[in-house]
Amino acid sequence: YPHALSVNPTTNKIYVVNYCGNDLNCFSLGTVTVIDGATNNIITTVTVGYYPYALAVNPTTNKIYVANYCGNDPNCGSLGTVTVIDANNNYTTSTVNVGIGPDAVAVNPTTNYIYVANAWCNTFPTCLSAGTVTAINGTNNSTQTVNVGVLPYYLALNPVTNKIYVSNDCGNDLNCASLGTVTVIDGATNNTTTVNVGAYPEDIAVNSATNQIYVANNCGNLSCNTPGTATVINANNNYSTTTVNVGFHPVFLDIDK
Repeated sequence: YPHALSVNPTTNKIYVVNYCGNDLNCFSLGTVTVIDGATNNIITTVTVGYYPYALAVNPTTNKIYVANYCGNDPNCGSLGTVTVIDANNNYTTSTVNVGIGPDAVAVNPTTNYIYVANAWCNTFPTCLSAGTVTAINGTNNSTQTVNVGVLPYYLALNPVTNKIYVSNDCGNDLNCASLGTVTVIDGATNNTTTVNVGAYPEDIAVNSATNQIYVANNCGNLSCNTPGTATVINANNNYSTTTVNVGFHPVFLDIDK
């Protein structure tokens, strides 16, 4: 069950998280497969935590950050973790405790900070608490916690402005009966701003050249009986928004800078 991948363009190495490692029954630790981009040969496999869900590469430090949804607990009754891999030797250097259910990770190579979205939701569609983002200092692995909205599934960042954007599937509504939001985190202070978007926002993409943020809203309305939309957030204009109609149930998006 390979679930996500990331690429280091500097070293031409590809890193793939395998949700269940090498265990078809999914009772074992997850793994990361390291691929040589020049030959497509597998270099090695690195063992990480339980049920790794996402990963990101810092090309400046050549370290890989893997978000393990269930941390060190195969029964998922504990906090999640982030496994730090030194890509120079493909050894695990440390494990960092984060929040409950980490499901997205992004790296700012300029500041050497890593941001992890923690779902922090006990049951769906009713959640008992909102989500958080864990900010990890890549120099010493110290952490800070930032409160965001309900069910933060995706995040992205703009390294130029040092802003982090988190899509909250249920906005600020623990009953998940409201439109979604995007939490904007100031990477310098961890202060937050909330931007209203569409129904059930999923993936986020940032154009660092234009300072525009794009959000895929899975549904056009809360009943999900109309096509989805994309919200365009103008970070140059007090986070003003424009809505673009797209197809049914958009999840992922990307941009050509």
